[in-house]
Amino acid sequence: MALVPDQNVMTVDEQGRVAPPIFAAVGRGVENRPGDVFVIQSLLNDRLPRPHSEVPVTGTSDIGTVLAIEAFQAVVLRMVPPTGRVEPGSATYYALAARPLVQEARPASTGHFGRVPAEVVEAAISSRTKWSVPASITLAQWAVESAWGVSMPTDSNNPFGIKAVGDQPAVESRTREVVSGESITISAKFRKFATLAEAFDQHGRLLATARVYAAAMAKKDDPEAFADALTGVYATDPQYGTTLKYVIKTYNFTIHDK
Repeated sequence: MALVPDQNVMTVDEQGRVAPPIFAAVGRGVENRPGDVFVIQSLLNDRLPRPHSEVPVTGTSDIGTVLAIEAFQAVVLRMVPPTGRVEPGSATYYALAARPLVQEARPASTGHFGRVPAEVVEAAISSRTKWSVPASITLAQWAVESAWGVSMPTDSNNPFGIKAVGDQPAVESRTREVVSGESITISAKFRKFATLAEAFDQHGRLLATARVYAAAMAKKDDPEAFADALTGVYATDPQYGTTLKYVIKTYNFTIHDK
């Protein structure tokens, strides 16, 4: 019979430090008791691959906390798609509580919470120049859709979650959708690009030329209004625009729109 972890027992990491248990889930769409949130925010600051932006330890779960959980799940647990939640006794909790600290910088340039590689910034600016899509929008979508560049369908070079249509090159992957107010995980076909540069170019082309994004493009000089116009169109999550605006503001992405 498998042993069930006792959440009343503290978890010790390799440095001998004790991580307290949590008693209710933390993150997207769950209870978020302040004490539990405080624990998870503190652990994220220790366990996210360095360098990374700090997660404010407030005891209140916000968009940034959810995005940090997703980044940890994507990088450390290779979770596709990341859930953005930490449940008591879950793999995510025990990875946060007991795994060794990440002392060395992660070799890859992506997957560092709150950090955008120079080549990604350059690609977003190129898209803005060619397609008039605000670079801040492109960067925010890159961060949100791919957990800072590390969570995308295998071998797809597709950090924007662009779905495949017709006979376009595609890969199948699990993804999170919101249907009738409920968050569910489904399988879908996603575009496969030869390079990341192609993905950025096609993302810009999609937003600039597809009729469904005309309302967003009409707000190209106002990134916040642009983000709101993508809600329910680019993504099914009713908080999509709010999430993009949070990322744009928190990381000052609008400096790349000038």
